[in-house]
Amino acid sequence: MSWQMHRVDDRLIHGQVVVAWGARLRPARIWVVDDAAAANPWERELLASAAAGAEVRVVPVAEAAAAWAAEAAAPGGAFLIVPDLATARALVEAGAPVPAFTLGGLHYAPGKTKVNEYVYLDADDRADARALLARGVALEVQDVPASRPQSLASLDPGSAP
Repeated sequence: MSWQMHRVDDRLIHGQVVVAWGARLRPARIWVVDDAAAANPWERELLASAAAGAEVRVVPVAEAAAAWAAEAAAPGGAFLIVPDLATARALVEAGAPVPAFTLGGLHYAPGKTKVNEYVYLDADDRADARALLARGVALEVQDVPASRPQSLASLDPGSAP
């Protein structure tokens, strides 16, 4: 199977993804699933330049869901990165059978409360998390491979269904 990691990170492709996770898993491809980034040629180019050798595909949710099975059968490994829990939920609801997401960076914004040092959630995020968990999608919080993964529900009971 090609999918190595499914990550929720508002920074998309950045140092932790490329250096820490990339060195550990060595993906051939990085899929950024974000409708806004997919519609912006400058952002697509910027994301591709940050990937340190991996092929980058910046696509909208519907395209990622439609290509899911083909990527799962492709040689080499692939990462999937979405910017937020709403996009993760939309991808699953569009038919992508994602078994789990690793939350790696959902940073502070007004109205969000701290879950840990790098995850902040608001009521909408918690509703999306509950919907994903109710569909059987595991949600783990882990910034880098060396840190211990923790379930989101154990850190934030308001996210549990």
